[in-house]
This record gives sequence, C-alpha cells and structure tokens, in this order.
Amino acid sequence: MYKLNSIEGGVCAADGFFADGIHIGLKKEGVKDLAFIYSQKPCAIASVFTTNKMTAAPIRHFRAQGEFEGNFVLINSKNANAMTGRAGIDDIDEVLNALKIKFPQIQNPVMSSTGVIGVRLPKAKIIEGAMKFDLSRREGVNASEAIMTTDTFAKRIAYEVVLEDGKSFRIGGMAKGAGMINPAMATMLCFITTDAAVDKAAMQEILDECVHTTFNAASVDGDTSTNDTVLVMANGESGVFHAGAFKEALESIMLFLAKEMVRDGEGATKLVTYKVTGAINHKEAEIAAKALSNSLLVKTALFGQDEYVKINADYRT
Repeated sequence: MYKLNSIEGGVCAADGFFADGIHIGLKKEGVKDLAFIYSQKPCAIASVFTTNKMTAAPIRHFRAQGEFEGNFVLINSKNANAMTGRAGIDDIDEVLNALKIKFPQIQNPVMSSTGVIGVRLPKAKIIEGAMKFDLSRREGVNASEAIMTTDTFAKRIAYEVVLEDGKSFRIGGMAKGAGMINPAMATMLCFITTDAAVDKAAMQEILDECVHTTFNAASVDGDTSTNDTVLVMANGESGVFHAGAFKEALESIMLFLAKEMVRDGEGATKLVTYKVTGAINHKEAEIAAKALSNSLLVKTALFGQDEYVKINADYRT
C-alpha cells in the first residue's frame, strides 16, 4: 500500500530540483515571461509531443539530440518559435550555448516555447534575461506564472508518495494551456519533475499510458498546436521507486493539470467530464467520449444550461 499526500512546491517539490520565473520584457512590464527548471543531478527524461505534422523548432531541436540525460529546461512565453525553419533551431542553439557558458553546471539543456507563431525568437533579450537566473532558487510559483500565455491562472500540483515501508519520493508538475485544446494534447506545455529512481524506459512507458487518458482526452476548441509538450524529468535523488505508486501519482498530476487547462479554456464557462459505460471495449468508449466532447451541439446545450439536457447513448455492435 502507499499514500499520495498533496504538498506545495510544484516542480520544486522533488529533492534536487530548482526553478524560477522572471520578467525579461517579452510581455508587458512586470509580467513574468522566462522560466527555468534545473536539477543538480542529470535526469532521465521522458517526453510526449504534438501529433501535428508541423512541429515547432523546440520539438525538432529536442528530437535531434536523440537519447540523452539533461538537467536544465529553459521556457519562454510570448513567442512559440514555430514556423521559423532552420533558423529557429539555430536560434535555440545560440541561446543554450550562451547559457552553458554562463552556467557550466548545465548539462544538455533543452528549450520549450509558447506564444505567437511565425516570429523569430528575440534571442538577445532572452540571453540577456537568462543571465540573471539564480539556479539556487526554488520558486515553483514564479515558474508556473512565467509560462502562461492566455491562461487566467497558473496550474501546478505536487505529491509526496509514501510507501508501506515508510520510504517516499516526490513528484510535482506545472502546465500552461487555454486555447487550441484538442484531443491529441493541447496548446500546452507540461513539465513534471520527480526524485523517484525510475529509469527512462519505464518512465516513458508509464507516461505514454497516462497521457492517453489525461491530456489526449481533453478538448475545448478542436484545434491542435505546433508546440504541445510533456516532459518528465527524474533525477533519482530519493533512491526510491514503486511502479504502481509512480503511475498513480503521475496520472493524478496529469489529470489534474488537464482538467485545469480545460477549466481555463478560452471562452469556457464550464468544465464537463464524460463517463462512458456499456461500451464493448476501451476504443469504443473513447469514440463515444470524444464525439460528445467535440460536438458543437452538445457544447451549445451545456452552455445554455438547459436543465432538461440529458445525454444518453446506447452503443451496440
């Protein structure tokens, strides 16, 4: 048996992780727009990205690195670095190389971006701003605020997972997303950190399962973005791992963040979940749920708050 205890800290809740968010001038005065996540130890990294064939430069840059361990993520808002061609990838290299010179403890850094499409990164501004980072800060709230775009509130959560023998590990996450929300993830970025001693292969398998019933089940407006990203970083600092507990904790975090994104959808007034019963298998249940969640007619009825609206479906072979 094990317990999931809600704790504060977001992506800083796990041992050995640090994060912060600052204002560098990408957004209006005083609004945070650049964040980092840093681990003292190299991390195994599991990832899931957009299914859109037009992927943004940060995703292509990440994939080009192949299998690796890293300990630093740089995240900017206001500019997605999408539809920028090879130049967009070169811009990332320039920014990250400057960071590695300033902070030699950074290993295999990656970058993630969200915001306006079709505009080159303001490299000079990002580099100048990133030089102000203090990698010893544990400000998960600031980081979660800095990655917001049209979000109206920050989205973060963390758990301490206590096993039957008293040993424990921690896991925390933050996400942004409010528009272009469609099954196959959303205009969303999600970063999850853990000190669980899980290897990359096991973590990737668990992430692939969890994303299917969380982010890939969310829908607001039916559009799919170019930058959708979920990264899970594990530094093994706790020395503890339990597959069942880790999966439940990861899925709980992802489900919470997915619901928060739908709740914060652009123009949304309600959060609605569907439970399909009587389907012959999971695939058929998924078809029914997605038909309901993407139906403009259903959305109209829900928006109108008709007290007599009841949706009943009987799916037969």
